[in-house]
Amino acid sequence: MNNQDFNPIDELQDFLEVIESFAPTFEQTADTKIVYRSVGADDLVEDSLLDEKEILEDNDYANNLDNNQTEVPPCLRFQSLPSVPISVVDCGIVRLGETENGLVIALRATMIIWQNDDFQINLFRSGPIYLHNRYKMQTLYEVGRQLGKPDFFVDLEIGKDNNSRPTRVKAGVADDSHQYGDRFRNWLERLVQSIAVTSIRNGIILFDGALTLRTRDTPQYFLETLGKRANESGNAIIAISKQSMLQVSEKSIRFWLNDVPIQPCYRLLTPLMRREGIERVLGNVYATRFSALGPTFRMDVKAVSGQSDDEAIGQLFSSTLMRGGYPDILVRAHVHSYFTSPDVFQLQAQAGAKYRFKPQSDIDLGGIFAPFGGRFK
Repeated sequence: MNNQDFNPIDELQDFLEVIESFAPTFEQTADTKIVYRSVGADDLVEDSLLDEKEILEDNDYANNLDNNQTEVPPCLRFQSLPSVPISVVDCGIVRLGETENGLVIALRATMIIWQNDDFQINLFRSGPIYLHNRYKMQTLYEVGRQLGKPDFFVDLEIGKDNNSRPTRVKAGVADDSHQYGDRFRNWLERLVQSIAVTSIRNGIILFDGALTLRTRDTPQYFLETLGKRANESGNAIIAISKQSMLQVSEKSIRFWLNDVPIQPCYRLLTPLMRREGIERVLGNVYATRFSALGPTFRMDVKAVSGQSDDEAIGQLFSSTLMRGGYPDILVRAHVHSYFTSPDVFQLQAQAGAKYRFKPQSDIDLGGIFAPFGGRFK
């Protein structure tokens, strides 16, 4: 990826136009049956996947265990430092419905900048996007290309003229509609993140999620490039994971501060992770509790060159209010990236009118299993 030639806004707009060109025409989709997502009138809908979709190599954990005990790092209190600008990013997806030959989604991303006691909210929103299976390979090739690795999701064949063309979609990339849709949620989120890392100077770039390298949805090169560009602007990157599935020393992140008084604090976990062969993170991993009333989260920190992690963490803590033990500015970004049930109804109606879909009833098991539902089975 050549940073001088890369313009995230242009890439976003160009790719949406590419997808639109792949979608069938109004005449071609006439009376195509679609199963719309069932949404209750009072439902709040957010379809973003859990923030950790890690791929561990075979020897990343079990084969690399070092039986030498590593001392548990101490729990540290947050420093009180001058506030700095913050730029945050969050993204959501809703799967509006499925047809026999594709998937209909909508995307929302938000970038909020706080500086000089003022909020600037930037919204990136799509209408209904029809992802036709016929063009899945070409579409995923384009997603990989924009993430800096054209063969990330597809296998490529190099022709005589040295031009490459996709030959098949890799296994595990888009085997079902949930995987397929999330490739696009991640694509939009990464493009907006690439805007955010240079949107401020000498501040904090705050992401919802983790800074895990070599995941299924993001090339390592892309995330490392984000880190370099943020560093060039004097910005540290911090990512906070709401629903971390990571276990360190066979203990979930949420329990790693249970041995200390209930107070705002954080603990470095990277030395313990390295002992277990888990080192695929851009920066360092911490367990953190921002409020005595709040839960423990995973926090990944990539400080600026010459800056300590403690300084970056202290700047974040001093620069944003907390809501229930979670950064308020991330809550604001989440709100603007959320789909409420009226939003979904409107987008489904728009998709139906645009593509002249014919609704088909979804499976209703209520009459079969009543009064025993299966939500928590």
